[in-house]
Amino acid sequence: KPQKFKFKLRELKLGLSEDGKSTQSLFFKKHRSNEADSDAQSVIFVTNIPCDFDYKNVMNVFASFGEVVSVIFDNYGTPGVAYENPRTGKVTFEDEAAIDKIIEFSLSNAVVAYESPNLATGLDKWLIEYRNNRPDVSKLQLQVDRFMEAFDRQVKDEKDNLGVREVDEDGFELVKRKSRKLKGSLSTEPSKRKKKKKEPLVNFYKSQRRDKQKEKLAVLRKKFEEDRQKIVEMRKARRFKPY
Repeated sequence: KPQKFKFKLRELKLGLSEDGKSTQSLFFKKHRSNEADSDAQSVIFVTNIPCDFDYKNVMNVFASFGEVVSVIFDNYGTPGVAYENPRTGKVTFEDEAAIDKIIEFSLSNAVVAYESPNLATGLDKWLIEYRNNRPDVSKLQLQVDRFMEAFDRQVKDEKDNLGVREVDEDGFELVKRKSRKLKGSLSTEPSKRKKKKKEPLVNFYKSQRRDKQKEKLAVLRKKFEEDRQKIVEMRKARRFKPY
């Protein structure tokens, strides 16, 4: 949506080339403040500032009208890189008379002299953004070396602590469990896993299965003979003997 301003904006033409044939319109108005401050009376609000202009470019554009004290943008991005869209900001002058000169200049339809932009565009912009998004190799190597030095010291201290023996009042040596957990580990609770006892393999080999089957057959045959013997004895006990 287009911005709506309460007060009318004035147009100031800015040359985009040294010959002045191509121009860009800056729009400005005197900044109004509710506070009775003398500094607030010498401030202008400027919009449609070229996206490849930094604060030095803006100061140079308005320096011909009066001494510029400061330039404050409404938004900031990657240093040294042009923005996607035109910018807005506030320009503060040393003297309020500079604003009257700007208004008079804009009414004459004159063009402000060309100012070479300082922010990178195109391929230069992409190269800067590419380098900013990737760490410097030397700095990264220094961080890795420091981390490994701290890790080696920690491991050495743990090994030294394993050789320290504590003795109680009666002269008995105290045996304590040493933790080998390193600092910075993701887990904060001790491991609750229990090692499972290795059980012997049963019926894993073919010969084991064959021997097991033979044992079962032998048990069945023995039981069958015992049952047959009981039946024979029961039949003998039921025979009639008159004498």
